[in-house]
Amino acid sequence: MGRFVWTLLAGFAIGTPAIPVGLSLSLPGPVVLFAVLLGSACCVVFAVFAMEQARLHWQSWQARRKSPVVSAGSGTGTSADGAPSSGVAAVGSPAGDRLSGAAGRRARRVFERYGVVGFGIVGPALFGTWGSSLLGAALGIPRWRLIRWLMAGVTLWCAVLLVASDAALDAFGIE
Repeated sequence: MGRFVWTLLAGFAIGTPAIPVGLSLSLPGPVVLFAVLLGSACCVVFAVFAMEQARLHWQSWQARRKSPVVSAGSGTGTSADGAPSSGVAAVGSPAGDRLSGAAGRRARRVFERYGVVGFGIVGPALFGTWGSSLLGAALGIPRWRLIRWLMAGVTLWCAVLLVASDAALDAFGIE
């Protein structure tokens, strides 16, 4: 039971790279896969909800901070096209670009090219479980679509890593 818990915690902390940890604790492959997937699912759900709350808090803070400037500057609180101004910059605009670092640019490029499905499948391999969860939520991907596709990607990469790790352990005679 203790080895399962350690593997589950490793799955929560580091995601798919926890597969070799579970195998090194002499757990059977299916048990390792289940423990890491359970830990990764907790990680994905926690990170997506936490980042979504942080993003909403940030947007409301920005709106409160800019609302006196917007209403004082325009006098009517409307934008140039006549739509009501919210005080929050659009995601695609330079002022609203929350992800301007290298990882953010890479995440945006993957998301724009492949959509939610591609981001969910490729994200765990490129950014890790935590990184892809946080970046996906910061990009504003709807939470349940993001969670569903990230878990599909985590499952795929865990299965690949389980087969590769098991083959490597057999090749080197470790067991």
